[in-house]
Amino acid sequence: MWDRRGAAYWFQIVFGAGKQGMIYMWDLRGGRTAAAFQSHKEAYHPPLASVKVSSLLEKIESLKAQSDIVPKDIHSINLDPSSSHRLAFHLDDGWSAVLDIHTLEVTHIHCPPPAWLTGSEISNLSYLMKPTWLSTNSIYAVGSSSDKGIHLLDFYPDPSSPCHVERRCISLFLSAIAHTTISLQLMTKNLDPDFDFAFCFRSSEELVNASRRNGFVPLSEDVSACAAHPLNGFIVAGT
Repeated sequence: MWDRRGAAYWFQIVFGAGKQGMIYMWDLRGGRTAAAFQSHKEAYHPPLASVKVSSLLEKIESLKAQSDIVPKDIHSINLDPSSSHRLAFHLDDGWSAVLDIHTLEVTHIHCPPPAWLTGSEISNLSYLMKPTWLSTNSIYAVGSSSDKGIHLLDFYPDPSSPCHVERRCISLFLSAIAHTTISLQLMTKNLDPDFDFAFCFRSSEELVNASRRNGFVPLSEDVSACAAHPLNGFIVAGT
C-alpha cells in the first residue's frame, strides 16, 4: 500500500504486512531505503522501519492480562484518511487495531469474541476480510468474524474512543479498585450495611463509558469485505 498524500508527492511511503505478523515501511524517495527503488541492481534493501505486531500488543497490560498474545497473520492494512499517521490493521482472528506510525505504538484495539465462544453459527472466513475506513471521523468498518453484520469501530484519535488502549487500562484499573474495596470489606468482617457492591462495579464502568460507542449493523449474510464512498460515507458490503 502506498502513502502518497504528501505535498507534491515528495513523501512517499510503501507499507507492507504479511503472514509473519510484521508491518514494514519503505521510503520511496528519501532515507536509506530509496536506493532499493532507484537501482535495478538492488535485489534487496532493508525497510525504513519494521514492527512485530505481537510485541506491540504485549505492551498493552490490560490486553496481556486477558489474552494469550501470539504472532498472527495480518490480512489488511489501511491508512486513516482523517489522520495520515495512523495505520489500521486487521488480524486473522478478527482483531482490529491502529498503529501510530510516528511512535510505532498501538493506540486502539478491538478484540471481538471468537464464534465458538459466543455460540454463533457463522461460515465467515477471516482470511477473506477486507475492512475500510470511512472518509471522516476515524470510523473503521469491518465484517464481524463471529456474527452476521458489520462492526463500526470508533477509532477516534483520543482516549474518549471506546477502543483506545488508555481507556482499556483505566477500565482495568477501576475494576481492580472495585475488587480491592470489596475484598477489604470482607477481610475486616465489618461490612458497612449501606455499602452497595453493585454500584461499586457499575460506577467503575460508567467512568470509562462516555458517549462514544462502537456500532454494529446486523445483516442477513456474512460480510467479508467493506468499501466506503469517499463523499457520503455509504458502505458497500461484500459477502
